[in-house]
Amino acid sequence: MGTSVIDGGRLLFLVMWLNLVPQTDSCPAKCVCYSEPRPTVACQQQGLFSIPTDIPVRSQRIFLQSNKLTVVKSTSFSSCHNLTVLWLYSNNISYLEAGAFSGLEKLEELDIGDNSNLRTISSSAFQGLTKLHTLHLHRCGLSELPVKVFRGMFSLQYLYLQDNYILTLHEDTFLDLANLTYLYLHNNKIKIVTNNMFRGLINLDRLLLHQNRVIFVQPRAFSDLGKLKSLFLFFNNLTVLTGETMDPLVSLQYLRLNGNQWICDCRARTLWDWFKRFKGSSSELECYVPEFLAGKDLKRLKSEDLEGCVETSQTQTNIFSSKGQSGKFLSTESPFGVSIPRCCLGENDKSSILSGKSRQITNNPLKEKENISKTKYKDHERTKNETQHKQNDGPLGTLSNTNDKSLENLSPDLIDSLESSTASNKKKKKCSKKPKSDNHCIRSRGFALKVMTFLFIPTTWLSLALS
Repeated sequence: MGTSVIDGGRLLFLVMWLNLVPQTDSCPAKCVCYSEPRPTVACQQQGLFSIPTDIPVRSQRIFLQSNKLTVVKSTSFSSCHNLTVLWLYSNNISYLEAGAFSGLEKLEELDIGDNSNLRTISSSAFQGLTKLHTLHLHRCGLSELPVKVFRGMFSLQYLYLQDNYILTLHEDTFLDLANLTYLYLHNNKIKIVTNNMFRGLINLDRLLLHQNRVIFVQPRAFSDLGKLKSLFLFFNNLTVLTGETMDPLVSLQYLRLNGNQWICDCRARTLWDWFKRFKGSSSELECYVPEFLAGKDLKRLKSEDLEGCVETSQTQTNIFSSKGQSGKFLSTESPFGVSIPRCCLGENDKSSILSGKSRQITNNPLKEKENISKTKYKDHERTKNETQHKQNDGPLGTLSNTNDKSLENLSPDLIDSLESSTASNKKKKKCSKKPKSDNHCIRSRGFALKVMTFLFIPTTWLSLALS
């Protein structure tokens, strides 16, 4: 009887002892496993060609970076339902099997960056990762992202897509990412920032788009970015950015637009006006054209500096060339769609230029003399009226409400269809800051008409043309 009691007591003690001793799982070869602060399997820099098959199921963190892995299979982590951190960066991964991360509902951080052979990702690659808050996809050789690739990732806060070859982003790519705060897209090849590219990013705090090839930002591209505090667009191919485009950025504090080739004429007026209201910190915006403003900061110009215009031919030759830093212009054709900007023209000239018509020259030299006299009178009246209505609108004054709206109708398709320009390299005259005198203009027109008359009319009329 006594012996039975003793044996029973020993058995009970053994059971209690086994329950108190922590259970340990086997650790894969070439890996180090530890339990604190969280169950972790560390296999980095071990020259592994495949993911170990005997990873403990209770693992919460797995470090497999800096190996030679090529494929992530659907079974690689299927038993690791407690996994919260997975590092796979700096490998040779070129393929993610469908369901590679399925079942990892608790995963919070996934780093598969620096896998330059990955290049493409399935639209369902991240399906089910509803708890993921950080995703690294930098330096993966990606040229595009599938439609709805981030669908259902409502917890994502940090998205790293820099140093890829992304040319464009589908509309509503980030629509489900209402909690995203940091979006890194720098050092890609994006050309157009479209109206719906960033739709849904209502809590975005930082947007890095520098060192791309951005040539145009559509008017409503930033409509949902009311909480954005940092915007980097430096070292792109921007020449014009309207104030209306920037208006939704009511929380913006840090703005970098340097390293672009800004056109500082009437097309920059709305941006200049926006900067008067902007209270944050900004880099300089160095003017590229016109020549007399080259190197000056757009923000520090006076209103009268923006009254002139730059001929499109000069813009084509100088700005849209293959020179410059990363993000080069591949064409010399203007993206603005018209040969002469509307704001470069007087009211009497806009209709004829935009309709493709011009003043007809007759073959009657006497009639031409009459036309010249009428033109001189009209030019004099126009100059007089402009002088009377000119506003005193310095940096602290009132801007004119006649802003250029031509860029709002620009189609992104124009950019993709650019062709090499056949324009001459001869330096073209640009619009002067101050108009030349009427007498000078009349003399120039008269001389041109006389030359044309000499070439195209009978010699019997020559004396009339030169009189």
